[in-house]
Amino acid sequence: MNWRNILIDKVLIVTGPTACGKSEFAIKLAKKFDGEIISADSQQIYKDMYIGTNKIKKIETDGIKHYGLDIKYPNEEYSVQEFKDMARNLISEINSKNKIPIVAGGTGFYIDSILFDMNYGTNKKDKNLRDKLTKDFQMYGNEYMYEKFCEIDPIEAKKYHPNETQRIIRAFETYKLTGKKPSELRKGLKNLNKNINPILFFINYKDRSKLYEKINLRVDQMINDGLENEFDKLVKNYKLSSLSKSLQAIGYKEFFTYKENEISYDELRSEIKKNTRRYAKRQITWMKKYLKYDFSNLIYRDEDMDEKILENMEKIVKETYDLQ
Repeated sequence: MNWRNILIDKVLIVTGPTACGKSEFAIKLAKKFDGEIISADSQQIYKDMYIGTNKIKKIETDGIKHYGLDIKYPNEEYSVQEFKDMARNLISEINSKNKIPIVAGGTGFYIDSILFDMNYGTNKKDKNLRDKLTKDFQMYGNEYMYEKFCEIDPIEAKKYHPNETQRIIRAFETYKLTGKKPSELRKGLKNLNKNINPILFFINYKDRSKLYEKINLRVDQMINDGLENEFDKLVKNYKLSSLSKSLQAIGYKEFFTYKENEISYDELRSEIKKNTRRYAKRQITWMKKYLKYDFSNLIYRDEDMDEKILENMEKIVKETYDLQ
């Protein structure tokens, strides 16, 4: 008997780039192993953001319990530290019910917070400082402030797009409050979380063009489903702007330039597709680092039928956790 399987929490992690089919496989695994799903998506935490985040519909959950969805309003803050605390507590709680927690999502910081014991800096906040930084962004522009941040912490700056103003403001705030660069505070990536026995499935496509095709089709579907109307309601109901963290997500942020008549509707559609493809590429780069760990399994969805892939995943889970 493997005592590690008894004393340490089990957790399956299903990750990969956007549009790779994470939710589908997570639900199938949950049905097979009596699991419950924890979403690891930094945009699906927000209420009333359905189309742009491709949030799973209740009918699609197939009766499987999901956590981490609709837990914040779009005008509220949410940090990696908060996700880490929630997810780790849920992992222990689900294990205590003799069920298997399944983390499904593509937000790299969230996955890291489960796998590794990392320092996420400070939870301290200074409203006056944040208000001043917000005004600086409005006065000097995103590009200028991003360049200033690059001077302070070039390592951390590489992780951000100049338009991700809320993340950059938070990084500035952390630096001002602690006197330390955010990249220095994040050190500790190689310290694995000793309280879990994870199995990670990295779902990808060997032929990148197939993934991009799925992304393009998804964007078309979101626009047809009423993405613009959803954006308008969010801005109106929650008094959001281009500086709001929730609307800096791809699929929403592009509407600001469209509404200001800077781009056409066709250009809007193309911009969302382009930004989503770029995001998927960044996700893949991020997730490749997991492959150096024994608990990781790379799955190319275009190399086999889904049924065969699921069969192999089930075999890995059974062998790792000594399940029948």
